[in-house]
Amino acid sequence: MRLCAALTALSLLASCTTTYAIPKPELTRLDGFRDENAALMRELGDVMLNRVTDRKRTVRDVEGQAHQFTSDTPLALVSAQADTEFQRFIEVGVDGDHFRGVPLEGSTSSAAAPPVVVSLSEVDHARLREFSLGKTLLLTGTIGVALMGSLVMVSKLFKPTTGSEGDRPGGVIDLGPTPRLTF
Repeated sequence: MRLCAALTALSLLASCTTTYAIPKPELTRLDGFRDENAALMRELGDVMLNRVTDRKRTVRDVEGQAHQFTSDTPLALVSAQADTEFQRFIEVGVDGDHFRGVPLEGSTSSAAAPPVVVSLSEVDHARLREFSLGKTLLLTGTIGVALMGSLVMVSKLFKPTTGSEGDRPGGVIDLGPTPRLTF
């Protein structure tokens, strides 16, 4: 049972994600993105107070497919030399020369993390990672069905037992005669 729980937890942690290549000109669509309340989770309050929220931007990948960018969307900048790691940003500014992003990790309710500043001349393109709930559920379900199927197959290998005494219903494993102590 622990093995089943460990495999399920592993599959959920790994989760199915898809990474999309975002062309460099699309990064300008992220200019002005700001989600100060991402760490505080106050979106419901903003909706109830009818405040305008600028917490979602749309960018297109190299194939022209639209993707929503929020503070929960991992983004990585790719240069000719190396990739930066995927980060979530609560604030993004893009001008003609630089990409400036304030990462969500390390931010607290009182102070923001130090910004990540990258020269756009060094950036080839960006990568955006999206979580796929459907693929994750399919993977987890497949693992579960495979485990249950293997348990059923293993149970078929054992010979069914019959009750040896009338007062104990169900199967009893007969281990042979009961040993007796002799002096």
